[in-house]
Amino acid sequence: MEESLLTPDSNTNLGPDEHAAVVKKGYDKIATAYNEKRGIFDNMKEIEEFLSLVPDNGTVLDVGCGGGVPVLKMVIERGFSATGIDFSKGMLEIAEKNVPEAELVHGDVTKKDFPNESFDGIISTYAIIHIHRRFHPALYSKVYRWLKPGGVLLISTASDETAMDYAAEDYFGEKMVWSHPGANDVLQIMRDVGFKIVFHRTVTSGDETHLWILAKKA
Repeated sequence: MEESLLTPDSNTNLGPDEHAAVVKKGYDKIATAYNEKRGIFDNMKEIEEFLSLVPDNGTVLDVGCGGGVPVLKMVIERGFSATGIDFSKGMLEIAEKNVPEAELVHGDVTKKDFPNESFDGIISTYAIIHIHRRFHPALYSKVYRWLKPGGVLLISTASDETAMDYAAEDYFGEKMVWSHPGANDVLQIMRDVGFKIVFHRTVTSGDETHLWILAKKA
């Protein structure tokens, strides 16, 4: 697994910090267009399953919350306490309008820390794949610490079996980059930090296919 995290199977030629800078700049520029065109999920089933496991009056963190719809809005509508973190100011400005009840944090989740056992549930949809794969083991370790005992995590990640870094020059009109370990390595990273995998399934929405993983803290 170490090799798959560090070997550059890449067409970006970017280091982890350069990679993050491209993502942040891109989302600041495309925030409005992205919110209008990507704000509705076709695969609500996984999100509903996740929310059904959060206890009454629970606390939920959305990592890479974007404009807050649909996830933070769904969290609030179900009576949970909602926190979202994103390092795009442009996306958070939209979230402030969409979900004024949520606590919104501007920052890079790889550098941010929350107190241990702060959340009953943590969710990240279409976001972790923008974080450079070298940061993934440490990120899952932090997320595990942030969850309360018995807390649940739902993520969507790439379904590819090999690790990749890749770029698009015209993503809503701007350059964007993605990065991920292979799908089996993601599952192993999560198990290594202590997660019990509840399910992992490949889901196709439109012309995109992702691996969705629901896991629980022991």
